[in-house]
Amino acid sequence: MLYLMLSEVKILAFLRNKWAIISMLFALWALTASFLAGYYWLQYTDIRNRIGGAMIYVNVGIDYGNNTRAWHNDTKAITGATLFDITKQVANVTYDVDPVFGTEIISIDGVSKQGSFGWTYWIWNSTSQSWSILWENADNYLVANRETFMWYYQSGFNPPP
Repeated sequence: MLYLMLSEVKILAFLRNKWAIISMLFALWALTASFLAGYYWLQYTDIRNRIGGAMIYVNVGIDYGNNTRAWHNDTKAITGATLFDITKQVANVTYDVDPVFGTEIISIDGVSKQGSFGWTYWIWNSTSQSWSILWENADNYLVANRETFMWYYQSGFNPPP
């Protein structure tokens, strides 16, 4: 009888230890999974912040003022990109940075401002089916998906034909 009681105590002690071990393993697994999830979340947010956002597509036209026009349709950009960023992506741009007025385009693809001639930029207004001038500086204007822009070399502020 005593032997039976001792073996029951051993079995109960073993079962208690087995469940304690299983509980410890489960807690260790949960802790490891939580740390890994946190690590990969930080990696994901770091990459997302470096990239800046989702991929968008914009159309950029460049009218050189001599009946020559180049189109760069479906130009890939990241949300948060400016018109200036996109222009540098599709053309050879020289510019000057003024602390008060911001970035000024000096030339695009070798066509430089001279006298009263310079670069203006326009956005296509699909509602009115016409070009609208952007009065915001190109390095401040954040482009949106499927917008269409035109850089126009001219004297004055007439919309592109």
